[in-house]
Amino acid sequence: MNPSLHFTTQRLELLPCSLEVAQAVVIRNKPQVEKLLGVWVADDWYASEVLDFFPMYAQMLVDDSS
Repeated sequence: MNPSLHFTTQRLELLPCSLEVAQAVVIRNKPQVEKLLGVWVADDWYASEVLDFFPMYAQMLVDDSS
């Protein structure tokens, strides 16, 4: 992970979302998301807004890499 893209404050941690992470989110593989990011993910994190967004985001990453 690129350290310049990792921001931490007292109450928030922002991490970059790679294609691999986005794909794990799409298939709701919470253990894989946690492993890839090195963080704990709350069970209720998979809100419908998140699930609706990540397939599009993953496709954007695929399109950007070509």
